[in-house]
Amino acid sequence: MAKKKSCQNVCVPRVLSVAERELYGWVDEEIFTQPSVVEADMLPELRREMRLTVDRVAEGDFVLEAAGPSNRLPFRAQEDRTHFLWVYTELFTRLGVRLPFTEFQREVLSQCRVAASQLHLNGWGFLRTFEQVCLHFSFRSSWRVFLYTYQLHAPTPGKGFMSFRAYQGRKLFDSFEESIQEFK
Repeated sequence: MAKKKSCQNVCVPRVLSVAERELYGWVDEEIFTQPSVVEADMLPELRREMRLTVDRVAEGDFVLEAAGPSNRLPFRAQEDRTHFLWVYTELFTRLGVRLPFTEFQREVLSQCRVAASQLHLNGWGFLRTFEQVCLHFSFRSSWRVFLYTYQLHAPTPGKGFMSFRAYQGRKLFDSFEESIQEFK
Protein backbone atom coordinates (compact mmCIF):
# COMPACT_ATOMS: atom_id res chain seq x y z
CA MET A 1 0.00 0.00 0.00
CA ALA A 2 1.24 3.47 -0.74
CA LYS A 3 2.62 5.60 2.04
CA LYS A 4 0.81 8.70 3.24
CA LYS A 5 1.90 11.88 1.60
CA SER A 6 2.29 15.01 3.58
CA CYS A 7 -0.58 17.41 3.05
CA GLN A 8 -0.11 20.93 1.89
CA ASN A 9 -2.58 23.72 2.70
CA VAL A 10 -5.38 22.16 0.59
CA CYS A 11 -6.00 19.19 2.90
CA VAL A 12 -8.21 20.97 5.40
CA PRO A 13 -11.85 20.15 4.59
CA ARG A 14 -14.37 22.90 4.09
CA VAL A 15 -16.82 23.84 6.83
CA LEU A 16 -20.23 22.20 6.46
CA SER A 17 -23.34 24.27 5.94
CA VAL A 18 -26.24 24.05 8.41
CA ALA A 19 -28.18 21.87 5.93
CA GLU A 20 -25.22 19.53 5.52
CA ARG A 21 -24.78 19.32 9.30
CA GLU A 22 -28.40 18.22 9.58
CA LEU A 23 -28.09 15.74 6.71
CA TYR A 24 -24.86 14.25 8.01
CA GLY A 25 -25.59 14.52 11.74
CA TRP A 26 -24.92 10.80 12.22
CA VAL A 27 -21.29 11.19 11.20
CA ASP A 28 -18.49 11.20 13.73
CA GLU A 29 -16.96 14.70 13.79
CA GLU A 30 -13.52 13.16 13.20
CA ILE A 31 -14.60 12.17 9.67
CA PHE A 32 -15.05 15.83 8.75
CA THR A 33 -11.76 17.00 10.22
CA GLN A 34 -9.37 14.33 8.94
CA PRO A 35 -8.07 14.69 5.39
CA SER A 36 -8.05 11.72 3.06
CA VAL A 37 -4.73 9.89 2.92
CA VAL A 38 -5.36 8.68 -0.64
CA GLU A 39 -4.34 11.12 -3.34
CA ALA A 40 -4.92 10.91 -7.09
CA ASP A 41 -1.31 9.99 -7.89
CA MET A 42 -1.60 6.96 -5.58
CA LEU A 43 -4.51 5.42 -7.50
CA PRO A 44 -2.52 3.45 -10.11
CA GLU A 45 -0.62 1.66 -7.34
CA LEU A 46 -3.84 1.04 -5.38
CA ARG A 47 -5.42 -0.34 -8.54
CA ARG A 48 -2.53 -2.78 -8.95
CA GLU A 49 -2.49 -3.87 -5.30
CA MET A 50 -6.16 -3.83 -4.38
CA ARG A 51 -8.74 -6.12 -5.92
CA LEU A 52 -12.15 -4.47 -6.24
CA THR A 53 -14.28 -7.06 -7.99
CA VAL A 54 -15.26 -10.71 -7.76
CA ASP A 55 -14.41 -11.14 -11.44
CA ARG A 56 -11.02 -9.76 -12.55
CA VAL A 57 -12.49 -9.03 -15.99
CA ALA A 58 -14.94 -6.59 -14.37
CA GLU A 59 -12.14 -4.52 -12.75
CA GLY A 60 -12.26 -2.09 -15.66
CA ASP A 61 -15.96 -1.44 -15.06
CA PHE A 62 -15.15 0.47 -11.87
CA VAL A 63 -13.40 3.80 -11.53
CA LEU A 64 -11.30 4.77 -8.53
CA GLU A 65 -11.24 8.40 -7.48
CA ALA A 66 -9.50 10.02 -4.55
CA ALA A 67 -11.62 12.14 -2.27
CA GLY A 68 -10.78 15.79 -2.75
CA PRO A 69 -10.16 18.15 0.17
CA SER A 70 -13.84 19.15 0.19
CA ASN A 71 -15.20 15.60 -0.07
CA ARG A 72 -15.86 13.26 2.80
CA LEU A 73 -16.84 9.63 2.81
CA PRO A 74 -20.48 10.01 3.88
CA PHE A 75 -21.28 12.65 1.25
CA ARG A 76 -23.98 11.69 -1.21
CA ALA A 77 -23.27 11.35 -4.90
CA GLN A 78 -23.88 14.40 -7.03
CA GLU A 79 -27.09 14.43 -9.10
CA ASP A 80 -25.29 13.36 -12.29
CA ARG A 81 -23.45 10.45 -10.63
CA THR A 82 -26.01 7.86 -9.63
CA HIS A 83 -23.62 4.89 -9.62
CA PHE A 84 -21.20 6.32 -7.10
CA LEU A 85 -19.92 5.20 -3.73
CA TRP A 86 -17.25 6.46 -1.34
CA VAL A 87 -15.66 3.66 0.69
CA TYR A 88 -12.68 3.03 2.90
CA THR A 89 -9.89 1.06 1.19
CA GLU A 90 -9.91 -1.33 4.19
CA LEU A 91 -13.26 -2.66 2.98
CA PHE A 92 -11.33 -4.31 0.15
CA THR A 93 -7.87 -4.78 1.65
CA ARG A 94 -8.70 -6.06 5.14
CA LEU A 95 -12.20 -7.52 4.82
CA GLY A 96 -12.18 -8.90 1.29
CA VAL A 97 -15.41 -7.22 0.20
CA ARG A 98 -15.74 -7.15 -3.59
CA LEU A 99 -17.90 -5.27 -6.08
CA PRO A 100 -20.61 -5.60 -6.96
CA PHE A 101 -21.89 -6.26 -3.45
CA THR A 102 -23.48 -9.68 -3.07
CA GLU A 103 -27.24 -10.00 -3.03
CA PHE A 104 -27.06 -10.74 0.70
CA GLN A 105 -24.99 -7.61 1.41
CA ARG A 106 -27.38 -5.46 -0.64
CA GLU A 107 -30.40 -6.95 1.12
CA VAL A 108 -28.99 -6.35 4.61
CA LEU A 109 -27.99 -2.75 3.77
CA SER A 110 -31.39 -2.16 2.20
CA GLN A 111 -33.37 -3.70 5.07
CA CYS A 112 -31.36 -1.67 7.58
CA ARG A 113 -31.54 1.47 5.40
CA VAL A 114 -27.80 1.92 5.78
CA ALA A 115 -25.33 3.13 3.19
CA ALA A 116 -22.10 1.18 2.76
CA SER A 117 -20.13 4.11 4.18
CA GLN A 118 -22.32 4.29 7.30
CA LEU A 119 -21.49 0.76 8.42
CA HIS A 120 -18.46 0.31 10.67
CA LEU A 121 -15.81 -2.10 9.39
CA ASN A 122 -16.72 -4.56 12.17
CA GLY A 123 -20.28 -4.55 10.79
CA TRP A 124 -18.86 -5.51 7.41
CA GLY A 125 -16.84 -8.18 9.22
CA PHE A 126 -20.05 -9.69 10.63
CA LEU A 127 -21.65 -9.66 7.17
CA ARG A 128 -18.63 -11.29 5.51
CA THR A 129 -18.20 -13.91 8.23
CA PHE A 130 -21.89 -14.82 8.16
CA GLU A 131 -21.71 -15.19 4.37
CA GLN A 132 -18.58 -17.34 4.53
CA VAL A 133 -20.04 -19.64 7.18
CA CYS A 134 -23.24 -20.05 5.13
CA LEU A 135 -21.16 -20.78 2.02
CA HIS A 136 -19.08 -23.34 3.91
CA PHE A 137 -22.18 -25.22 5.09
CA SER A 138 -23.96 -24.80 1.73
CA PHE A 139 -26.70 -22.59 3.19
CA ARG A 140 -28.12 -19.60 1.39
CA SER A 141 -27.10 -16.36 3.16
CA SER A 142 -30.38 -14.94 4.42
CA TRP A 143 -30.80 -11.37 5.60
CA ARG A 144 -33.73 -12.58 7.73
CA VAL A 145 -31.54 -15.05 9.65
CA PHE A 146 -28.75 -12.49 9.93
CA LEU A 147 -31.13 -9.86 11.34
CA TYR A 148 -32.66 -12.47 13.66
CA THR A 149 -29.19 -12.86 15.15
CA TYR A 150 -27.91 -9.28 14.89
CA GLN A 151 -29.60 -5.95 15.37
CA LEU A 152 -28.47 -2.69 13.88
CA HIS A 153 -26.99 -0.39 16.47
CA ALA A 154 -27.12 3.33 15.77
CA PRO A 155 -24.64 5.41 17.73
CA THR A 156 -25.33 8.73 19.35
CA PRO A 157 -25.53 11.26 16.49
CA GLY A 158 -22.11 12.58 15.58
CA LYS A 159 -20.31 9.89 17.59
CA GLY A 160 -19.69 6.98 15.29
CA PHE A 161 -20.86 4.47 12.74
CA MET A 162 -23.75 2.06 12.47
CA SER A 163 -22.82 -1.41 13.66
CA PHE A 164 -24.36 -4.76 14.47
CA ARG A 165 -24.81 -6.23 17.92
CA ALA A 166 -25.96 -9.73 18.70
CA TYR A 167 -29.27 -10.16 20.44
CA GLN A 168 -28.75 -11.59 23.91
CA GLY A 169 -28.07 -15.32 23.69
CA ARG A 170 -27.69 -15.29 19.89
CA LYS A 171 -24.07 -14.26 19.47
CA LEU A 172 -22.34 -16.24 16.73
CA PHE A 173 -19.11 -14.31 16.17
CA ASP A 174 -16.80 -11.89 17.91
CA SER A 175 -15.81 -8.59 16.31
CA PHE A 176 -13.29 -8.71 13.47
CA GLU A 177 -11.05 -6.65 15.73
CA GLU A 178 -12.15 -5.19 19.00
CA SER A 179 -11.03 -1.79 17.86
CA ILE A 180 -10.05 -1.21 14.26
CA GLN A 181 -7.91 1.89 14.50
CA GLU A 182 -7.09 4.61 12.01
CA PHE A 183 -9.30 3.42 9.16
CA LYS A 184 -11.23 6.69 8.92
